[in-house]
Amino acid sequence: MSAMRADELEIVEEEDPELNEQQFESRTPWRLAWRRLKKDRVAMVSLGFIVLLILVSLFAPLLTALIGHGPNAQYTTKGLSLSGIPVGPGHNGFLLGTDDQGRDVLSRIIYGSRISLEVGIGATFLALFLGVVVGLFAGYYGGFLDSVLGRFMDILLSFPILLLAIAIVARFGPSLGLLIFVISLFSWPYIGRLVRGQVISLREREFVEAARALGASDLRIMFVEIAPNLIALAVIYATLLIPVNIVTEATLSFLGLGVQPPTASWGNMIAEAQTGDLFTVAWWFLVFPCVALVLTTLAFNLLGDGLRDALDPRYGRSHISAARKVRRAFRLRRTLPEPEPVEAKA
Repeated sequence: MSAMRADELEIVEEEDPELNEQQFESRTPWRLAWRRLKKDRVAMVSLGFIVLLILVSLFAPLLTALIGHGPNAQYTTKGLSLSGIPVGPGHNGFLLGTDDQGRDVLSRIIYGSRISLEVGIGATFLALFLGVVVGLFAGYYGGFLDSVLGRFMDILLSFPILLLAIAIVARFGPSLGLLIFVISLFSWPYIGRLVRGQVISLREREFVEAARALGASDLRIMFVEIAPNLIALAVIYATLLIPVNIVTEATLSFLGLGVQPPTASWGNMIAEAQTGDLFTVAWWFLVFPCVALVLTTLAFNLLGDGLRDALDPRYGRSHISAARKVRRAFRLRRTLPEPEPVEAKA
């Protein structure tokens, strides 16, 4: 009998040699989130577009050298017609046409992506740092400190962000560093309030009580025990905050208070296209920067939605489609043994 059981075990192991590896494979929360994210095609396409955009911005000098047109070089002879109208896409070697000064639109869009990503990602990381730190202290200590920091965040949130940013930039003069600081200054209170709420619920958990009983300091509990549990929240909110900061930068540049010409920015390119209704005869001058701005913000928003679903621990139960439930039911039915017929009593 024991020999037969050994043979059965050998047969099962030959049929599925990776059974034990699949059963005992470690599944960390990040690995499970990555598996869920890979099933979301929209999020993966958005992630691919963002990676491509980052590579384009990093290798912008190389790409413009391959194109043969610098972002600020004015080609008045072949970039403008005899009447001074910009040439259209595909003419005279300009893939996306030229602007009112004969500059290559494609090269300026490529360099404009660098400004948008610098401001969007830089302001987001600065806002994340401030929001997480303030939220940790306010949520962990509570009491008077929580009241002071909470009221300070409420005061910042009560101001109209765009109008106050315009006032600050107009007072001190436009610059890239000031632009990042101003945008992050009015973005971190949103993160701070979210982090504060999470910390209030986490500070009463068992692992925090255990660390406190072992003599851990408050700083160690906050930044070693509690902070790692806020990574998912920070990642999700960062992907949703980056497009907001990119649009804010484009708005300030459109109003002339952001990146100043001749530095290429999607906002000032759109503003230049609307000068003197130039876009009525040179539509590409307005359309292509707008398309780049819309696609970038849409990609970050869709990726943020996908990350939110992937990092949600309830995703496996609450986001299963009806078709998947039916297929799972049929597979379960095939694995169940057939019921034995019941004989009728005489």
